[in-house]
Amino acid sequence: MKTRLLLAAMSGLFAVSCSQPQTTCITDMADLPLKQTSLPSDSWKNAPVRANAQFLMFGANTQKERELRMGDYYFLRWYDAEPTKPVRVEMLYTQALTGADVLSRVVEYNEPREKAGSRREEFHFTGEERAKRGDVMTWKVNIYVDGQLADSKQSYLWE
Repeated sequence: MKTRLLLAAMSGLFAVSCSQPQTTCITDMADLPLKQTSLPSDSWKNAPVRANAQFLMFGANTQKERELRMGDYYFLRWYDAEPTKPVRVEMLYTQALTGADVLSRVVEYNEPREKAGSRREEFHFTGEERAKRGDVMTWKVNIYVDGQLADSKQSYLWE
């Protein structure tokens, strides 16, 4: 009897831990800065940074192309629980040379999507824009479903 109860409890816990979110939400936000054109050393300690730099520099053949790719890269993963409703993903941010001015980038999904599931957005701050405005200092990401705020995530310096 105790074994059956233990198995039932463990299977219930397993089912909960493997289930998808029930609402639209942000699952992860990764900031992958690229601040130099040369790759880090082959040391195992630098392996993640080296892999990131190789990924972001892939296809940049000249020094000028590599310099234009330097900057801030943000990768957002979110769960789309309601694919029939319009969704708006908004990134608010400040850059070093813009002072307190809050800028924004928006991605909208107005058409119904095939099914609920994990989605990914990329926000890049590189090239001429980065040269004029500087590095991203603070950020906040909002997801709106059908005009209502569903989830939000921000950097620790955001006010």
